[in-house]
Parts: sequence; structure tokens; C-alpha cells
Amino acid sequence: MLGYAGWRTFSYSNADECYACKRPIHAHSKTVAVANGHARLFCCPACALSQHEQAGKPIQVTQLTSFLNGKALAPENAYVVRGSSVNMCERTHELIEDDKRSADLRYDRCAPSLIAFAQRGEALAFAREHGGEVVAFREAAAAFVK
Repeated sequence: MLGYAGWRTFSYSNADECYACKRPIHAHSKTVAVANGHARLFCCPACALSQHEQAGKPIQVTQLTSFLNGKALAPENAYVVRGSSVNMCERTHELIEDDKRSADLRYDRCAPSLIAFAQRGEALAFAREHGGEVVAFREAAAAFVK
């Protein structure tokens, strides 16, 4: 019976896919957060934080991933670059309207990007090259709770 319960639990989860948007999990932006009482994998910090806005339920980010080396980061000590030109989740396919013209993408839960770093200096160097604003992760997360 326990074996069946374990199989049922994991048979519906896909560790290679984001809990919220179903995009691939990126090695350098993977985020772990508690959503609906369970630890879930998200493709990026922005997607995890957007879950609160979309579902209207609290979410707690418990682990970020360093963009530079793919190592786990504690959210309370991390810095992020918000809105840089780098977005691991950016869609490569254009949206096409019924008349076959390109359509503007009005909303993407993974934008603006949030790229995580262990050190403020790393984040500043990245922002000089790719644009964006450097903030402590807790500050970026607070903006999604409003």
C-alpha cells in the first residue's frame, strides 16, 4: 500500500518541468518554493513569485540557484538582477494572431527576469553587462506580495 501511495505521489510530478508554467527547469535559475503546502520546483524566481499573484495563496521561496555556478542559495542572503536582457524562460516563438501578423506578448509570468547571485558584487557586474536593477532578493519578493 505504501509503495502505491509513493508511486501516485510522484507519478504526476515532472522534475524537469516548472510547477507553474510547465517550462523546462533551468540549471542556473531553478527555484524551490513552498506552494499549497508542498515544496515545488519552478523555472525561475519570477515564476515562483508570480504564483502568489496568480493563485492568490501565500508562497515561500526556500532556495534559489546562483546564475554563475548553479549552486543553491539561501533566499535571505541572495541578490537578484531584476529586468536584465537575460531571461532563461524567454519564449523563442513569436505569437501569431488570426490574421498571421505578430502579436505583442502582454504578460509573461517569468518577466521581468530575476537572476540570482550570492554576492552583490557579482550582481552588479552582471547588471553592468546585461542591464537591470540589483536588489536584495527579499526586496524583490516583497514587491510581489503587495
